[in-house]
Amino acid sequence: MPLSRNPNTHRAILHLAIPNLVSNVTVPLLGAIDLAMVGRLNSLESMGAISLGAMIFNFMYWSLGFLRMGTCGFTAQAFGAGKQEETVLTLFRSLILALGGALFLLVLQGIILRLALLWAQPDPALTEAVSEYFRIRIWEAPATISAFAFAGWFIGRQDSRTPMWVAISINLTNILANYLFIFVFDFGFKGAAMGTVVAQYTGLLLNTGFALWHLREPGGQRGKTATELTENQESTVKQSAVKRPLQRIPFRNIWQIAVFKRFLNINSDIFLRTLIIIFVFSFFTAQSTHFGSEYLVLNTLLYQFFIFYSYAMDGFAHAAEALSGRFTGSGEWERKRATVKAVFLWGIGIASAFCLVYALAFNGIFRIFTQDARILELSGDYYFWILGVVLSGFPAFLWDGIYAGSLATKPMLLTMAVAALGFFGAYFLFRGSLHNHSMWLAMLLFLSLRGLCMSLMARRIVLYPKKISHHES
Repeated sequence: MPLSRNPNTHRAILHLAIPNLVSNVTVPLLGAIDLAMVGRLNSLESMGAISLGAMIFNFMYWSLGFLRMGTCGFTAQAFGAGKQEETVLTLFRSLILALGGALFLLVLQGIILRLALLWAQPDPALTEAVSEYFRIRIWEAPATISAFAFAGWFIGRQDSRTPMWVAISINLTNILANYLFIFVFDFGFKGAAMGTVVAQYTGLLLNTGFALWHLREPGGQRGKTATELTENQESTVKQSAVKRPLQRIPFRNIWQIAVFKRFLNINSDIFLRTLIIIFVFSFFTAQSTHFGSEYLVLNTLLYQFFIFYSYAMDGFAHAAEALSGRFTGSGEWERKRATVKAVFLWGIGIASAFCLVYALAFNGIFRIFTQDARILELSGDYYFWILGVVLSGFPAFLWDGIYAGSLATKPMLLTMAVAALGFFGAYFLFRGSLHNHSMWLAMLLFLSLRGLCMSLMARRIVLYPKKISHHES
């Protein structure tokens, strides 16, 4: 039976994708919880501080999110090859990089805050409130950035449930801590920042505990059945049964120059790719204001349709990343190719489902966000762009995961650069004739080019590559 039709393949995908999807949905909840509780203070200044402050942190952490993807790829390949010591070393390398990034933010926090305020230009009263919120929340940086490393490590080890439970725990802690600091201890909006810091360090403790739990058994294969292990992994487990993992890890190898250099190169590729994405989407928002405030609101609300869809597709992209890396590391190329086919079947199904829901219920969903008559009237001319973005976007999401798991990050960066050129070319070429529609045409082209370019390169780079060892650079 072809593996793409094998229920075990689909079960493995769903086993990783569904917890990832739940984890993704919890991401915006931290900011939403802060806003909801501070909103009860009936202070516009407090609401503004939370909104602008959350935007600054979202921007910073999004740019550092590359750490999850890079860690997952290295871990999954080492896991697939049965090299458990290497998976642990990968975690430590990633945590070193995470703490370095956190130290960078802490040292330069004053400059970062000034630049953010210069860009946003809030009024003086809001400036002081945002500054207070920022100076408290910035101390969550070590815990928050380390969470990217832990999440990538867990997913690379084919465990997406642990990051899900950690994310849920962080949000529950955030709710309780916010309530205590805002309403019981009467810290006002600053209590929201304190609550978030407490929640993130709770997540750090949980991540550390779960990581140690993962390594309790010889070989680090806790929770895996014999049928789920490759021959390489079974052999590694048997050979290492006399020692526990942490006792036999050659920690001096963390600093092997060649390996650490490659780790940095891979993560720098993903970082630059992420910066391009941030620039494109920031440009999309900024340029929307040039067509008038009603179009800024319209595009912001339409973008929410894309966000909902991206949460679902990201869950499957993360599953593709973990499985792609695992089968690359183990050299099981037929299983990898079959998994790619299966993941794309799920992608087609999810994209089709979203298109159907959006086509049938677009107006009803849009009215949840606004009752403004002018915005509602304008939205009727744009729903077909949302359908186009959904259909054109899923290959880009899924290939991102597959390429990242394969550690094929240079092609990912090149593809993103080409797609960005297409985005800006389409916008500047058509903005005069298509007005605001040019923004959505550019976005459609951006997503389509990413998917198309990676599809054209996939056979040579990730499906039938000449270099089949994850040790090769």
